[in-house]
Amino acid sequence: MTVSTEAPLFTVVKGNPTDDEVAALTAVFTQLIAAAAPAEDKERNLWGRPADRLQRHTVYNPSAFRSVTFY
Repeated sequence: MTVSTEAPLFTVVKGNPTDDEVAALTAVFTQLIAAAAPAEDKERNLWGRPADRLQRHTVYNPSAFRSVTFY
């Protein structure tokens, strides 16, 4: 058993749990913390977002048709 200098993950306030019960709680809390952490290494593909359909990215140009060289 190694002694850690970090702050404890949790403390038992009441009762007298066995070492196995404390280990089980530690495993559960560690899994919950790992699951709650966001996955930063995944790249999101934002192609086809519904919000993009609501925003106009084109600029109004009244002479756009006259500047076309090929009809």
